[in-house]
Amino acid sequence: MPLERAKVEFLGTGLQGIGFLMRDGTKEVPCRVSLKALSDRGAVTGLNEAGVFEIYRDEIERAASAKYDRGQISPDGRVYVTSDEFPNKPPSKCTDRKSDA
Repeated sequence: MPLERAKVEFLGTGLQGIGFLMRDGTKEVPCRVSLKALSDRGAVTGLNEAGVFEIYRDEIERAASAKYDRGQISPDGRVYVTSDEFPNKPPSKCTDRKSDA
C-alpha cells in the first residue's frame, strides 16, 4: 500500500538529512532523506538542501513509499531515502511541441 503524506511541514534539517512523516492508513511512518542525496541534487540544480526537498518532495515521497512497499524499513522503524533512490539528476520533463505546419 503506498504511503501518503502525513503532514505538510517537515521535521527539519540536520546532519542526517531532512525528516518527514508519511502515513500507512492510520500509522505514521517516519522517513528521512539523506543530506548527501539532497546536496548531490542541489549541486546539479543550484538549490540548497531545503529547497531541493521543497521542489522535489513528491519524488522523495514516492521513493520512500516504494522502499516501504518493498519492506526496506530500518531497525529503528524509519524509511531512509538515499542517493540510490533519489539520484542527482532530476527527472526529465516532457514538453509538447506543436508544429506550425
